[in-house]
Amino acid sequence: MDSDSQGGIPAPYQQEQLYGAPSSPLPPWKKLLYLKQPYPDNYTDKSFLSQLKKNKPLSKYTYRKLVEDFSLIPFYMSCILQVILLFVGIHVEQWDPIVPTLVITTLSFVAFLFNKNAAMNMKSLMVITFILLILSPILKSLSKSTSSDSIWAISFMLCLANAIFHEYSLQMSYRPILSTNISLSNAIVLASRLNSTLEAFAFVLFAVEVNILLPLYDVRIRQLGYDRLHWALMLTVVLFVTSTFYMLDFIVYIVYYYVMCTFITLVLPLVYMYL
Repeated sequence: MDSDSQGGIPAPYQQEQLYGAPSSPLPPWKKLLYLKQPYPDNYTDKSFLSQLKKNKPLSKYTYRKLVEDFSLIPFYMSCILQVILLFVGIHVEQWDPIVPTLVITTLSFVAFLFNKNAAMNMKSLMVITFILLILSPILKSLSKSTSSDSIWAISFMLCLANAIFHEYSLQMSYRPILSTNISLSNAIVLASRLNSTLEAFAFVLFAVEVNILLPLYDVRIRQLGYDRLHWALMLTVVLFVTSTFYMLDFIVYIVYYYVMCTFITLVLPLVYMYL
């Protein structure tokens, strides 16, 4: 291709104009590298950047949308905290775990009734309950030889890993496999410190329903667009945690808990927006 041209016109067309020969119009330029065209190598057509798209995957977030997304963090942390507080009540204050377990199990049954796969979900919950009932004696004695200090340290690390590695996304293929395994491991570790097999069974069942089934239910209602129901569910969990703190006489921790929830839900979205 001859690039010696004047005014961006190829040499053959310049010769036609010089000798008075009728000049044919240049064919339209095409963005095809393999096609030989009567244009210089450094020619740039006006339509060269017509299909350029800048920051196509960039999405603008509103403060309200960020608050909804960040609220998932204190929601799941509250679920973890509720299980820990119930264990403290059973282990230290000698609470009866049957009542809270019956309450959360009844709520789980009611929630599953409004799902299109209600029969399958009810069957799965009954299978989980039956398996835990059969394995409760084994779960209780699984880490009996381990010291209590080691159990508390392991439980703390598991709770921390659970909060970090939990899947907070809103995808249709929501599969929190890692956090599910961590939640179940933490429940089994703590259940080994309880006094009876019935307490171990009730506590592990409560932990499974709060740390595994409840987040799954929350994801489902958010996928369906029921944002108000998500906030109602989150407020219910916060009230349960607050009442448990109060019954354990941990009044000062209620303030710390509210500060944490407020900071994560309302302040961190502002920080994210202005980064």
